Amino acid sequence: MNTKKVITTLALLFLGVSSAWSADKWRGDGGDNWLEHVREQKSASMTPVNQTPALFGSPAPIGTATRTITLTPGMKYARVESGETVAFRAGNKTVGGTFLEAIGGKTVDMSFIFPDLPEAKGILVIVEPSTLYRGG
Repeated sequence: MNTKKVITTLALLFLGVSSAWSADKWRGDGGDNWLEHVREQKSASMTPVNQTPALFGSPAPIGTATRTITLTPGMKYARVESGETVAFRAGNKTVGGTFLEAIGGKTVDMSFIFPDLPEAKGILVIVEPSTLYRGG
């Protein structure tokens, strides 16, 4: 057998084995198929993006707040502007937060942002676009 035929035969064998191996990995053989494992993952195991308090802003020192909102019984909502730093007072406790500039027009339960403030439960924070972006 000449060298050219041997090389051609080996190349064809290699290509056949290579494509068969990769087809098994994509098609699913019940074994260690990574694609199937990814498809079978439960979506509940991942934290939805909108469930991260940091996406709404960050804690801020009370002294940097431009205003203070006192939380009262029966209060339903508080309006803030994106980019604004606000202090929230409930009883003898005050917490501060700066709301992210990019989230104008969003609403979130205040207790999600300030879990250590029990009075915040059920009060919605309405984050309005900043006057800087509205031009007004």
